[in-house]
Amino acid sequence: MTFAEKLDLLMNITNTSNSVLARNISMDASFISRLRRGVRTPARNADYLKVMAAYFARNCRAEYQKTALWGTIKSSAKVQPQETAAMEELIYKWLKEEDEDKPECINKFLTDVSHIQFKKHEPAAPVDFDKQNYKALSEVEMFYGVEGKQKAVLAFLSLVLQNKKPQTLFLYSDEDMGWLTENRRFTLKWSNRLAEVIRNGNKIKIIHTVNRNLDEMLTAVKEWVPMYMTGNIEPYYYPRNRDGLFRRTLFIAPDTAAVTSCSVGSEIKNAANFLFTNSNTIKALFEEYNNLLAYCRRLMRIFTPFCNDNYLSLLAEFEEKEKDTIVKTDALTTITMPPDVWERILARIEIPDKDHLLSYHQTRIKKFLSSLQKYKFNEIISLPETDKILAGDIVVNFSDILKESLAFYTHEEYRQHLQNIIQLLKNYNNYHVYLTSDRPLEGSMIYVREDVGVLFGKTLPPSVVFALNESNMTAAFWDYTNQLISNKSRCNMDRNHTIAVLEAAVAKLK
Repeated sequence: MTFAEKLDLLMNITNTSNSVLARNISMDASFISRLRRGVRTPARNADYLKVMAAYFARNCRAEYQKTALWGTIKSSAKVQPQETAAMEELIYKWLKEEDEDKPECINKFLTDVSHIQFKKHEPAAPVDFDKQNYKALSEVEMFYGVEGKQKAVLAFLSLVLQNKKPQTLFLYSDEDMGWLTENRRFTLKWSNRLAEVIRNGNKIKIIHTVNRNLDEMLTAVKEWVPMYMTGNIEPYYYPRNRDGLFRRTLFIAPDTAAVTSCSVGSEIKNAANFLFTNSNTIKALFEEYNNLLAYCRRLMRIFTPFCNDNYLSLLAEFEEKEKDTIVKTDALTTITMPPDVWERILARIEIPDKDHLLSYHQTRIKKFLSSLQKYKFNEIISLPETDKILAGDIVVNFSDILKESLAFYTHEEYRQHLQNIIQLLKNYNNYHVYLTSDRPLEGSMIYVREDVGVLFGKTLPPSVVFALNESNMTAAFWDYTNQLISNKSRCNMDRNHTIAVLEAAVAKLK
């Protein structure tokens, strides 16, 4: 069970409202609400967990309450505790238990993303078209079960390909995704055909279902990553929770066809799937889709060296919202780069509007230093070998997003950047650097602001940056990076030691 599910169970068993719990443990009711909905998860060893456990132990008096709780916890203790103190300890340990799968999900996801390769205008793989003449289909065709859904979707994409006029496809499904992901042969066929659809000039708007479990959600995003990189897909999500009992699929090409189906829970093996080519039916389903889209938010923005419009604007918007921050990347973050170093780098690379970029950088630093007065900025750094720095082989972080080629530090520029980091550590108590030698998640980057959003992606060229602000995924990345910096075997947390190591590195570069 997730922490949110455990908390919700305890509150239901004890008939406790958000405001009552908040009042009894001296916290804000809105924070309790976020914990209960899974928007927030408690930091490791959060102080309020002990107080929370004491409250629930005191208010879990009736035998039916104790039995219900005991049956859920399934403790290794041999006897159900009767004393309040024993019950408090039991609840506390249960609340502290972490969802072990969550960090591994993110770790695997980022590892996979860091190895994705792509090229500008990369052609799609050859499509194995069915020999059936889809134009001969009747206005309504029915397909049944998982295999039927697969046939309906492939027929839908083939009809789109036969229509030479590019259009925007509108996709949504909160049905069980086994039909798409469990048969790799079909998944490849689907992805190849969809890639051909995009290559032919069509665009896609897709509404993702984010109330799936984290692993399923990240898997779905990863499957779409190569197509996201084309810049022809706009992903959205519905921000409110749904019970998932009645589920729906809508795939619509307004000028061509539509596929729709319904199911109860995860039961799709016998479900009916409809393929419509009647224009009035397609129009009605398109109106239904647009009604849903009106309640949705943009899930993600994707930036590459080939598709980087408004990257700096989004970065400025992200950093405008002052909150505690954690950054993990393979290179030093540009937000800590001295302006004169940035000016020298801009002077030697061919990039338009250098004055604007320099002004942007100065504004960004000013905002960063102001936020350190109140909020923490935590940076996980892996220092490169001195020989590589001296040879000028260190890449400026995400420089190919601004220009379709990499920029490199001179060893003097890198030395000055390290010196600036040392000064930040000495002057700002809210700036923290965690040095690590094992290079966690090499080739990937995470830049997360608590309750705001996350930028993540691959640092190996060509770079890719994904930006999202969906609350559950933001919370998952926040918890994951918190675990990285709290791992004492990985990150040294002593400020004086960190300064000493950085000063030693600077001395080697003189």
